[in-house]
Amino acid sequence: MTLTIQPYHPDLKRVWNDFIDHSINGTFLLHRDFMDYHNDRFKDHSLLIFNKDRLICCIPAHTVQDSIYSHRGLSYGGLILNKISAQNIDLVLELFVGYVKGHAFAKAELQPPPLSYHTINTEIAKSLKNYGFKINRVLHNQYVNLEEEINVSAKKSVGYRNGKFKDIIIEKEADFKSFWNLVLIPQLASRHASRPVHHVEEVELLHSRFPEQIVQHNAWRDGELLAGITFFLKGKVVKSQYAASSLKGMKTDAVGFIYMEAMKEFKRKGFSIMDYGPVNERDGTVNEGLLRFKKQLGCVEEEWKRWVIEL
Repeated sequence: MTLTIQPYHPDLKRVWNDFIDHSINGTFLLHRDFMDYHNDRFKDHSLLIFNKDRLICCIPAHTVQDSIYSHRGLSYGGLILNKISAQNIDLVLELFVGYVKGHAFAKAELQPPPLSYHTINTEIAKSLKNYGFKINRVLHNQYVNLEEEINVSAKKSVGYRNGKFKDIIIEKEADFKSFWNLVLIPQLASRHASRPVHHVEEVELLHSRFPEQIVQHNAWRDGELLAGITFFLKGKVVKSQYAASSLKGMKTDAVGFIYMEAMKEFKRKGFSIMDYGPVNERDGTVNEGLLRFKKQLGCVEEEWKRWVIEL
């Protein structure tokens, strides 16, 4: 193999996007139309690795001072591979580290996708460990394997039996404003003193670019919005990106109802994983209430690791 590496340039947008579409572990989050919506906040330093003239690996990244990171405007990045590079992970990693050293970076940090997304992510983790990368963060990610039997607890499904879910209607719509303004923003402010990472205008922009991959499920009863979940559809993976209930929605467990109905729907459609996200607070501790909620929905846990090497 004759491998070369070069920084991303906008002239390579189509090449980059075509590769992501046909890669093993890439998703729409890594399309330039998604990555670049907030390029004013990050100094992009994404990399492309070629075998002769054929692109075999993309590495979404940005820099801060003398360090290079998996793009922190995204949930993950790392080595995005095709069949050729998947068979040569060690060579790809060696070239990446050589580039980082050659450009005098003091640190390189990689955040691969969760292991549950694809078996190749386990192989990447092994290569990172063998090369000398260290773990500098571990999140406790929760997911449901939709290809297996879904084991929702009786405590969570009781609303089907006691009438709590009666007359709740789930609308699959593009009405992000109602959910953001009436439910998500007020609940994050009151319960966590925080705001959504994305402004509603940003989500609407991203939805206009990826209408099939960003979907909103809202739960209504008697014309009142009780809860909503924003799903990102990433190949065979469904990611719960935002979820929140009004106070009345909490009393009826409207979010739980949306999740249970969504799992049935996405299982029928052939999706393999429902990613419920990590249960860690900002300081790394586990939110036990959130963990209990997700376990009752049938989630199992995986360690989602971020890797770093000091140079």
